[in-house]
Amino acid sequence: MDAKAVEALATDPAAKVMVFVDGQNLYKACKKLFGHPFCHPHLLAEHLAGPRTRNRVACRYYTGKPDPYRERINARNVDRRLGLISRYGSTVQTRILNYHWDWGRKAPLPEPGPGVAAQTVTLEPWERPHEKGIDVLLALDVIEFVLTGMCDVAIIVSLDKDLREIPTALRNLSNLITKPYRIEAAVPVALDAGPQKNLKGFNSTHQITPSVFELIRDDTRYNASPTKWAAPTFPTTIDEARNAKSNSN
Repeated sequence: MDAKAVEALATDPAAKVMVFVDGQNLYKACKKLFGHPFCHPHLLAEHLAGPRTRNRVACRYYTGKPDPYRERINARNVDRRLGLISRYGSTVQTRILNYHWDWGRKAPLPEPGPGVAAQTVTLEPWERPHEKGIDVLLALDVIEFVLTGMCDVAIIVSLDKDLREIPTALRNLSNLITKPYRIEAAVPVALDAGPQKNLKGFNSTHQITPSVFELIRDDTRYNASPTKWAAPTFPTTIDEARNAKSNSN
């Protein structure tokens, strides 16, 4: 494949960009690094597309959903969020969580490290939810959309190591791909000016820094009681989010 044509897709305004978000993986990474788990997928997709916006930037959001018969309130809260994600232009792909009995603890443990004291914990049996099939669904969609020419640039938002097999799979199918394409990654990082994180096999890796996260952060209280819940209005573009943030300071 023509290397110059692939590189040109990094900035080509006419490139067809699709952003594939591993919702649970992004949730955990943002909670760990930024202390808050939620961000707006449609704003993240626009940020990652950069100047490549002549065509609509497509965002696809993949996540497991709680079984409403096992986790009624949690399922309601997740449905609220997914409903708003859909309303603001993202395509939501879900699978009901699997559950299996396991031993667990209610109280969180401190981070391990030198000098941390031993802890006494109580374990209780519980039905542990487990996401199944989401990474496979996401990977198959990326391959389908590249093979069929529906996207020129696929950006995968995830730290899941299994998804790093996608670039290899596409290279193995190169005789079926008739035009240049790019596979990019996007990962949260702890510092704005810290070391770059680059995922092997991808054409480039976007850094979701703390300053980027603050711009796309979602502070909605999805667990509000029914009497207090009202669907909020979100910024529809990065510029709107930036202006809203400036006006609030």
